[in-house]
Amino acid sequence: MSIAASTLLLPAPDATWRLWKPKATSADHSVDTPAEVQAKGKPFVIGLPATACRSIGLILPNADHAVLEQIIITQLDRRGLKLVGGIDRNFRWHLLSQTASSATVSVDVLVDPFPADLALSQASDYTAALRLQSLPAGQIVITEEQGSLVLAAGYQGKLYHSHIISPSATMALDDMTQEIMLARLALEGDLGESLFSGIVLAGQTWDKILVESLQDSTGMTVRTVPQLPPHADLETQSWPKLLPTVVREAQRSAARRGKLMRAGVLGGLLAVSLAFLAFAYLRSQESHAAQLQSSVDATTAPAAKVRQTADMWKSLAPAIEPRRYPMVLLAEVTKLMPPSGIVIRRFQLKDNEIDIQGEARDAQTAVQFMEDLQKHPVLSRYTWSKPSPNVRDGAAQFRTQGKAQP
Repeated sequence: MSIAASTLLLPAPDATWRLWKPKATSADHSVDTPAEVQAKGKPFVIGLPATACRSIGLILPNADHAVLEQIIITQLDRRGLKLVGGIDRNFRWHLLSQTASSATVSVDVLVDPFPADLALSQASDYTAALRLQSLPAGQIVITEEQGSLVLAAGYQGKLYHSHIISPSATMALDDMTQEIMLARLALEGDLGESLFSGIVLAGQTWDKILVESLQDSTGMTVRTVPQLPPHADLETQSWPKLLPTVVREAQRSAARRGKLMRAGVLGGLLAVSLAFLAFAYLRSQESHAAQLQSSVDATTAPAAKVRQTADMWKSLAPAIEPRRYPMVLLAEVTKLMPPSGIVIRRFQLKDNEIDIQGEARDAQTAVQFMEDLQKHPVLSRYTWSKPSPNVRDGAAQFRTQGKAQP
């Protein structure tokens, strides 16, 4: 996104801060501390003063971005700056220009330890404050940040290098002249000779005599501006996020707490939903059971009458079913008897039992007759006993009983 879509917090010349919204129609206003903006609960981008963020310009051999980053880490490590890459990076580099043989980059490095009053969990990004401002081309800029004098130089309108030249808002003419000339020599040694032709003093408290004297001592054109305008068209979409370690940890903890809270809320809602479904299912089952009981109660009396009628018809079966008539059964028994060899002495039908007593010429004939009774299509409805015949006086006496199957 563009920096114009963000709320910016920039250091003022004194100990206060400027809150600026690029898309707002009203002018920016001041707050005493960054915590005042934190209390509003909206994310914002913090422009850091030079006391909290160093900006260093480098001219490097041209390479792809991954290799360039490794070269930057090596170069700044030689200068005593410990850089950390990856998602916990403490620096961010900006490619200002690129040719076939070289690349011009500017690196913002967070100071360690990071100031506690600037470690705000609502911050969406950190960067050097001067990187959010438009720097005049070919000019060395002297500006005041949080009571300190900062020297800055831009390249093609963007910040290339900055450092503190005085911890206070005042500085002797000779000391300021020396700092400017040394910086000009170093910067033009990197970027090219005669690149810087003038000096811009940003602020409203510059003494007119100092301005004239500085112009005489440096031989460069000196002019003053009330303040440096914000760089409203600065594109930040490709910038990797730069956050102090304490801020990253605070945001991660807040994200974890948010996930746990959402999980707890979802778990609670799920439990309530399950309880409601269980209650609704129980009520439905109770209602269904009540309906079934009502149906049972309504059919109990008719069912009892049906059972009573069925029992009556069952008891009348021997009298009304032709295959249970005594004469029919006797006729079927007679059909099973061989032409000779068996005499029926007794045939008795009582309720659902048949009692047959007789004599056979031998035991085998008696046993065969009892087996034929069990196989008969009509008589097989009875379960027949098969006791061993009693052989006496050359005849086999037998008795078999048949009980009707249910």
